[in-house]
Amino acid sequence: MFPFTTPSPSPADIPTEPWEASPGVEGFLLGFFLLGIALAFLMWSMNRHLRKIKHSATVEKRRVEAEAKKSEQATKGSDQKSQGAKLSKSEQEPPKGEDSA
Repeated sequence: MFPFTTPSPSPADIPTEPWEASPGVEGFLLGFFLLGIALAFLMWSMNRHLRKIKHSATVEKRRVEAEAKKSEQATKGSDQKSQGAKLSKSEQEPPKGEDSA
């Protein structure tokens, strides 16, 4: 608290053994358990996000295929209509060679 005072007793004066200062087996197990919980949560979250990406990609693919099919049908329909119009005009006018005979 005060910068010019010395702590009493001094930290160097307290005898500590290495096993008293380390977290020990309990600390290791607790840390390992907490890392496992964090890893499980991250895997769950990543799996959820990947499913969303896969679903949106599938929806996009279906939409593109539907648009392609729709445009293909529209071009086929317009080609058939134009061919039908051409046929009906040619059927309406007799060939010029047949009139003179």
